[in-house]
Amino acid sequence: MPNLKTKTIRTPLKNDYAYTMSNDGTVDGKVELQDFTVIPETSRTINFTSSQTAAQIQTEINAVGKYISKGSDVIFQFANGTYSLDDTLNFVGFYGGGEIYIQGDTSQTDGLHTNHNVHLDFTGATLSLSAVNVDSCILSMVYVRHLKITAEDGDICLSANAEVGLRVFYNYLINNAKTSSSSIGYRSFGGCTTQFTGNYVSNNHYAISSNVNSKIYSNGNDDTGTQPNYGLHASNNSVIGKNGTQPSGATADELSNSGGEIR
Repeated sequence: MPNLKTKTIRTPLKNDYAYTMSNDGTVDGKVELQDFTVIPETSRTINFTSSQTAAQIQTEINAVGKYISKGSDVIFQFANGTYSLDDTLNFVGFYGGGEIYIQGDTSQTDGLHTNHNVHLDFTGATLSLSAVNVDSCILSMVYVRHLKITAEDGDICLSANAEVGLRVFYNYLINNAKTSSSSIGYRSFGGCTTQFTGNYVSNNHYAISSNVNSKIYSNGNDDTGTQPNYGLHASNNSVIGKNGTQPSGATADELSNSGGEIR
């Protein structure tokens, strides 16, 4: 008798079934699955220290339940110090009506400043593209605040992808060089909506970049140190709305192309 194995198949508008199958692919029968309940994460704080590696931090991020219900807050708290990191920190796939916070020392002054007590330093790291990446988090809001992030030439300091809603406040985003067009302080991509307020940028190709159906409200941001090549960049049907001070660019303050708009 052939060995049996089980796989779960879900079809739209129908019940879920567990199909029992022989190893030659013959369907031997099916059993309807019972309804199941996803247990949400409760409000809690996950604490990181500067002695941890990127892999150790990522393991703790991944251990958090993805479903965060309305009224619940999960805080990813970086303790004061300089973190020497060699790989991307990914915050991926959280969902529900709750919020997550990715933050440094919130006791520091709000607004533009460069003396952040938490420095996520990706100098010398070989990254896929981004230093800190927020991806596919369908929540009430994602907050990123009070962090200094340094990335190499050709990397993005902070990126958001796939319809995430963010508030990015009081950070300092630095590239070590700006020869590559992928050297970006903050990039929003794929339908994200961001309130970007009170952040300093330095030495980027694009300081603030909105791509592929994304929206950024840029409010009271500025450049410091080495001027970016471009302050604001909008492309592929994306929009940047601006208010107050904005980062200037050594090549141009603003660049819009492929249906992008800055207003």
